[in-house]
Amino acid sequence: MLLNEVILYLNPKEGDLEVDCTLGGGGHAQAILRKIGTKGRLLGIDQDPEAIKRAKKVLAEFGNQVIFVRDNFINLKEILKNNGIEEVNGILLDLGASSYQLETPKRGFSFSEEETNLNAPLDMRMNPNQPVRAYEIINFYPEKRLRKIFFELGEESYAARVAQEIVRRREGKRLETIGDLLEAIKAALPPKYRFSRIKGHWAGKVFRAIRMEVNQELVTLKEVLPQTIESLKKGGRLVIVSFHSLEDRIVKQQFLDWERESLVEILTKKPVKATREEIVQNPRADSAKLRAVVKIIRS
Repeated sequence: MLLNEVILYLNPKEGDLEVDCTLGGGGHAQAILRKIGTKGRLLGIDQDPEAIKRAKKVLAEFGNQVIFVRDNFINLKEILKNNGIEEVNGILLDLGASSYQLETPKRGFSFSEEETNLNAPLDMRMNPNQPVRAYEIINFYPEKRLRKIFFELGEESYAARVAQEIVRRREGKRLETIGDLLEAIKAALPPKYRFSRIKGHWAGKVFRAIRMEVNQELVTLKEVLPQTIESLKKGGRLVIVSFHSLEDRIVKQQFLDWERESLVEILTKKPVKATREEIVQNPRADSAKLRAVVKIIRS
């Protein structure tokens, strides 16, 4: 996602030490490694064991230039310390679910109405070892809390109706599958709303809200931001790609706070967005926003 733009603003150079906090399929990492050459190193972090496994195959040609760490990037400082690293030249955060996660039915991220996906479990965990799944949220959260999540994280205007319908249905039988959840959302939304959506699937906002709650994505972002600036060398760069207005707002505000403290120079006065060509190839890129800063070198 935004590969050319990420490389442009991260600006990795020969011999640099870079961190990819969201390794995913390894696409960004591969491009970074080609830029930093044989003397450079990259530390790749991902909490998803499947992502680590896939990235190891994609990045096999780079050998021991790559340090693979299975962990949540909320532990960035500790991860660096455990690997004998104090400061780095660049840090990349590509937020949200990966394409692989979204396209793998058993992970429960997708709202596709294909039969294989409808029978998928209510999961949505990026780290399959964490205890809370979408199942627990859907079946045990109070109606008021569900409404709050759908409205605040999903920005769903029919949040109250969706929460009410989910609670009504689970009183008779717990919701077990993606199909169960889709049926509840569909029943709660007026047909006119479902058919008039200009962008995105009618269940997309609710699914995004549940996923963000399962993985505590906003909390994690807020916790890692101070660690990123502390971990950068002077002149080092931080690039963040977000897909949600709340995430982008947090990043924008943090960058402005750092700028006022004379800690960084903001490289992107406005968020950088995907080109029309990329959006055609990957519609998910339409909501992507990239922001970048460089840590100021003080005299």
